Amino acid sequence: MNLIRTLKYASLIYLLIPSILFLLTWVNLAVGLSASILIIAYFFWYAKKDAANSVREVASQYRGWVHIFGMLALAIGVNVLLGIGEFKRQESDFIANNFKYHDLIQHDWPLYYTHYKVHMCYYLGYYLPVAQLAKWFSLESARYFALGWSVIGLFFVLLWISTFVKKNGGLLVILVIIFPNAWIIYALIDLIGWHREVFPHYFILINDFYLVLSKFEDNWAWAPQHTLPAVLGACFVLEAFVSKKVNRLELLLMLLSTMYWSPLASIGLFPFVLVLFLKDFPTLFQQEKLPELLGMTGLVMAFLPLMIYFISTEGVNSGNTGFIWQTGTSLWGVYYAIYVLANVGIWYCFIQTELFEWSPLIYGSMCFIIILGIYRIGLYNDLNVRGVIPAYTIMSTGICIWVMKGWKKRRVGAYILSCYLLLGGLQSVRSFVVQGMSSNTPQTTIEKPFIGHYNSMLSFQENAYGDSTAIKEYCLKKGGFFDKYLLKK
Repeated sequence: MNLIRTLKYASLIYLLIPSILFLLTWVNLAVGLSASILIIAYFFWYAKKDAANSVREVASQYRGWVHIFGMLALAIGVNVLLGIGEFKRQESDFIANNFKYHDLIQHDWPLYYTHYKVHMCYYLGYYLPVAQLAKWFSLESARYFALGWSVIGLFFVLLWISTFVKKNGGLLVILVIIFPNAWIIYALIDLIGWHREVFPHYFILINDFYLVLSKFEDNWAWAPQHTLPAVLGACFVLEAFVSKKVNRLELLLMLLSTMYWSPLASIGLFPFVLVLFLKDFPTLFQQEKLPELLGMTGLVMAFLPLMIYFISTEGVNSGNTGFIWQTGTSLWGVYYAIYVLANVGIWYCFIQTELFEWSPLIYGSMCFIIILGIYRIGLYNDLNVRGVIPAYTIMSTGICIWVMKGWKKRRVGAYILSCYLLLGGLQSVRSFVVQGMSSNTPQTTIEKPFIGHYNSMLSFQENAYGDSTAIKEYCLKKGGFFDKYLLKK
């Protein structure tokens, strides 16, 4: 089978597994089974129709076992070094992640917290397949399943990205992994001591309003549950752009399948999918397209239980939302301008100097990054931090391709930009080296997630947020529509 077609099918199956598992284990049998059958039938229908379409061919080097195993080895190395599998130190968010794994493995589904008298209501796509496998085997095996699950996803991403250039795909993958954010510029501002308190660690903090654009390595180390669906979805967008073919059946299936992994990733992918959907939009309503329109409508209906599930939480503290101009400082415009210029403007100044076929996609990604910085959702501005990952992935891939092509054509701008890219990327290289040399072990593990006097994910999160109302985000609303009619009893 063609490599690109294989990647598409494998990625969709990978993304869909958690949603189907949820429907079969958390939703009442009649609804969950019906929705699962509809989703599976849609996938095979889409695959049958797609088989008649031509697919982009890639150079033979990308189909060779050396390249494929090279990408697999890199995926394993990145995950191990960043703490997945518990062989190295993990970022602090894994204290909560390990509790989620542990609670899902040790208790029946739907997960019910007796002490709080609530069912869990949260996007668990990253955790659920690992937890199910550990239920079948053992709690001790969960760390290996977690590593394997993450490696598979990253392997698909790296292999896919490597095919977006005709030569030197491995170099493109490395450049995308180390592609920097604005840390150099922030460090210079910090060095001269101007508004030092605003740049505590290479991000902007305006009172309680965070403006963050994290590198690939930071996103993967802190939140693979958000990053995996975001970067996989970005690969589908990039593939549509490179192949110059829009498959609406495929894009809708991809977008909906990311939802249970991370609604924030789905939000980040939505504008790109919408633009592709609107391309030749009138053709969608032609008579010969009617079966596709009905099929897509049926798919949306199949995902309705998941959509209802997400809006059935008890809610979050409304004080965690707001626009940037509501931060209580007259200098918000200055800080926002620094964020935009440092994270987007620096790249635009280089690539806008000459025509480049990827420019429209890159500029669109830049615009989305700029817009997401205006409004905050969540205590740590999760919408900005996680929702921007698809746009950041698309932008970084496009710019790295620009550098590689410009270098080959001996353009001065490409030389300058490559130096800036590589200098900025040294921080990521250093992080991987330090992680590789470090003997520090994880603070907690899936097998033993307990820390202090906390014995569950909810009890830990209640303390972590410092506000008992914050855990409502993880709680299913009692007496709501999902609780009454859809929840498996």
